[in-house]
Amino acid sequence: MEEPFEAVITGLDEAGRGIGRMPSGKTFFAEGVFPGEKCLVRETSSSSRFSVCETLSVTEISPSRTEPFEPGRLLCGGLPLASLAYPAQLEFKASRVRECLERIGRFDKDLLDRVMQPIAACEPPLRYRNHMQYAISGGRVGLLASGSHELADYEGEKIEYEIFSLLREALEKCFERAPTNLFEGLVLRASRRTNELLAEFVSGSTAPHEIVIRDCASFIKDAGISGSFEEVCGKAGYKLNGILLRISPDKASRRTRGGTRVTLSGTDSYDEIFCGRKMRVKAGSFFQVNTEQAEKLAELASEGCLDAKVIYDLYCGCGTLGIGIKKPGQKIFGIETVPEAVESAKINRSLAFPEGGADECSYICKDVLKADIKSLIRSGKLEEPDVIIVDPPRKGMDPGVINRIMEIAPKAVVYVSCDPATLARDLKLFAQKYSIGKVTPVDLFPYTPHVETVVLLSKGIDISAGKLRVEMSVENMDLSAAHGKTSYGEIKKHVKDKTGLNVTSLNIAQVKRKYGMIERVNHNLPRTENQRRTNCTPQKEKAILDAFGKYGINPQV
Repeated sequence: MEEPFEAVITGLDEAGRGIGRMPSGKTFFAEGVFPGEKCLVRETSSSSRFSVCETLSVTEISPSRTEPFEPGRLLCGGLPLASLAYPAQLEFKASRVRECLERIGRFDKDLLDRVMQPIAACEPPLRYRNHMQYAISGGRVGLLASGSHELADYEGEKIEYEIFSLLREALEKCFERAPTNLFEGLVLRASRRTNELLAEFVSGSTAPHEIVIRDCASFIKDAGISGSFEEVCGKAGYKLNGILLRISPDKASRRTRGGTRVTLSGTDSYDEIFCGRKMRVKAGSFFQVNTEQAEKLAELASEGCLDAKVIYDLYCGCGTLGIGIKKPGQKIFGIETVPEAVESAKINRSLAFPEGGADECSYICKDVLKADIKSLIRSGKLEEPDVIIVDPPRKGMDPGVINRIMEIAPKAVVYVSCDPATLARDLKLFAQKYSIGKVTPVDLFPYTPHVETVVLLSKGIDISAGKLRVEMSVENMDLSAAHGKTSYGEIKKHVKDKTGLNVTSLNIAQVKRKYGMIERVNHNLPRTENQRRTNCTPQKEKAILDAFGKYGINPQV
């Protein structure tokens, strides 16, 4: 066994573990300790780059620690910051977003000083989760300890809805009267706005499904679980919408929370109110676990969509974000790869807009990478987007998707991220054509190391590799503020589509100058184009004038 040594914790890693240095200078990670603390640790595993240590004691305590360190205590794996004061949690999360943008994205510090916004805190940071996934072991219901199959010393009361605490206690009493090994877990989901609740038991049995369903259904009824749940919900003012069973017999289905899901009683969904609109949440579907903070995400995202007429919502899930921010007259087009989520999105648009507007939200089930959006636009099946919202999973976006977005070239992109590292990586690619306008971290998950971030991007400035360079291309230059913001590219496309002629930026500039629409020389034309000033042919001139007429640009004749 390795000898213990004393060290000072200098920071936290992305998992919320303390970071320190061994006497050799090698980096180590240890759980349960915070920056500024001096602790006694022992190495438990090692690689060429770092070591993992067990914390034996804390000899100098951080003023941000809210609970004493207890040696040997089984810490909850999902809540590594449970003993850290909330302001310190916020500081850690905001700093992590910025550090990733600097280190991975290579963005300039002066730029980040301008665009970084204060983190949006969760107030109060207690009992915020509308969705809890418990483990069941030895008649107890709780959360697993870090790196273990044992239940941790329970700290869920900091994060779970109060109704979940009551149901968990009621279930443990049922197990005291009727012990069983039928279940491995319990999933509870609810809305504090509609007071509706779903309960889903999880079985890992490999027996034939019909036997598992029969045995579990009988036990839930005979052990008084269903009656107890109904009673607890009724006293607390909740409606128990349904009790379900999920059979997840292998590691893959347990990890993805998949498998076979059956409804034992009631329904498989509950309703939520999000951004003032009704949504339906089905068992197994994704919905942000912190409803109030998710609304802050939507509010921030909507800032990038105020003037948009057409919004694409990529990775749209059940459609909640797009539906939540939609203003009257705006069109939402969502793309999602999960068929059940797409069906839920279609239900949600009808629930959210019962008096009209549902027909302005459309959804397709496709992999975002494989969806040929440009072809759909060319064929007229889709309108060109003003804004594209992306809300990818933790792994971030495929470079191919980013390239396709830049080819479509909307005026703005709103990136909603759940991982600062992949966000920084993706923004580095977007920076080829887009500038960062605002970066706002949002804390949806107090006591965990996770942080969401909303980034508003606009077209026109290249900030890659930490450099600020303005690129004024005639290709995207406005012809005139008074002419509806028509670009040279739109004129070229109209001429090509209607006549088959290829006109250049120089041709358009020559026609503008001829008819008194340019009062100064355009210095943005390429040098070679300035040197060969071939006059625009009458045929092209006529086609360009026709395009001017389409876009309401009147020559001074």
